[in-house]
Amino acid sequence: MSEILGKLKSTPLTCAACGSGKHRERARFCSTCGRSLGEDYRPADALRASYHQEHRRPASRFDRPHERGNVAFASRPSRNKTMRPIAQSQNRNTASQTALAFVTYSLVPYLGILFCPGAVLVGGFGLIQSVRAPHMGGRRASTTSIILGIVILGAQIFLWWILYKIPGWARGF
Repeated sequence: MSEILGKLKSTPLTCAACGSGKHRERARFCSTCGRSLGEDYRPADALRASYHQEHRRPASRFDRPHERGNVAFASRPSRNKTMRPIAQSQNRNTASQTALAFVTYSLVPYLGILFCPGAVLVGGFGLIQSVRAPHMGGRRASTTSIILGIVILGAQIFLWWILYKIPGWARGF
């Protein structure tokens, strides 16, 4: 019994493996990495301890830093601005979604030329719908599909021109 009490008194205040402090006075094991507090440090301990976190992160990264005892985020400056998503979260404009599908299919070499006019036309319908009903969204997607449809149509016409010219170039050599 005296050996156990002697070990408890001689246990260090911090874990040799991960460096976290004791949470209870009579703790024999580290609450972060699970290592015995009386054992010496081994090189693999840092790797094992890296999989455990000493402090829990907040549910969202926008939570206040000092909430729930979170020291990891305390040094970050607070942001007063609200963050806007890059893409609109809900695009209920089905014409713009269809136009983006046409743009995707138009990327197929040679056969994609069939989908380029559809991307431009349906993108135009989606743009008109997004102007008439702005709450449905899809203006950016419609504009993007119109522009990409025209650019990809030019690339497809260039590919077809090359396909037409190759036999003439082969005879010339």
